[in-house]
Amino acid sequence: MVIFQGQTPSNSNLLGGVRASTSDRVFDISDDVDDFDVGGYLILRGISRDEYEKNKANLSLAKIEYSAMATYKSGKKYRTEISPNYTGDFGYKVTNSGRIGLELRKNSPDGEKIAYLPSLATNVLLYTETAASLSIFPVYVYYTRSTGQVTTLKPTDHFASVTATPRPLANASSIQSYYFPNDNNVTWDQIKGSLKSPVAYFSVSNNVPNQGIFFTLAGGSALFAQNGYDAVGTGEQLTFELESTVTGTEKYIVITLYNGSLKLPARFSTETGNPTIKNGYDYTITVNFKGGTVSDASNYTVTLMEGAERDLADEIESL
Repeated sequence: MVIFQGQTPSNSNLLGGVRASTSDRVFDISDDVDDFDVGGYLILRGISRDEYEKNKANLSLAKIEYSAMATYKSGKKYRTEISPNYTGDFGYKVTNSGRIGLELRKNSPDGEKIAYLPSLATNVLLYTETAASLSIFPVYVYYTRSTGQVTTLKPTDHFASVTATPRPLANASSIQSYYFPNDNNVTWDQIKGSLKSPVAYFSVSNNVPNQGIFFTLAGGSALFAQNGYDAVGTGEQLTFELESTVTGTEKYIVITLYNGSLKLPARFSTETGNPTIKNGYDYTITVNFKGGTVSDASNYTVTLMEGAERDLADEIESL
């Protein structure tokens, strides 16, 4: 797959290629953007090598089989995976009627990412390997440059989803079209007014030397950060999301180290019990090592602080 940055592939915005199967490729974009130190986002597009060779003279004609929104900032990484499930000789069209970007997810709001559509993208052709139907959930997502925050707004019921039925590309008249939001009687102002963040946001900083840390509930499996990583490396800060409620629910948040041998609860400094976490709020967790024996939990500090509630209406209005 040949990867480009920006809406339309061109030789001037080519990042490089990624081989199929087990291949990993790291791209350094620090010289490609003007605000790398501040942070931002870019749209990634991918086309097959065959499509690239066939359409070199005019890459806007190439079949785009991969798309994503990737965030960047000095010292941070973004991870994404290209699935063969969304390439092939079958397809359907999708329109994003909203004013912010849209991630399409398979089978649930937390499912596998199918594609990314910018605001007001119309009749974008998406591809599949087979004609098997798939349930698609819309997840609105946007990046606020002033704060460096990614906000995801997920549906809360199945009625926001659509069931897509891919059809052979060889029969253009059979290609089905779908639009989001699912109810075409809903205006964007109504959508904007009803958007509520279904999660709380945690910025986790790791100041423990030579050791990655994991963000967990009750010391269980590691949760994944917004950029796809399961561990926060030394000197890194990653953002995680936890589902809660508007009024708040109690969460047993545990930072684990050394393969779970150390389990450090995250609590507010003024409380001894588990913290009450509210949807839409920003929280910070900072983990430090004070020195001494690394196996002694008392030599570590975990600082949890509650920030402000994200004002979604104001942020969306400013886009």
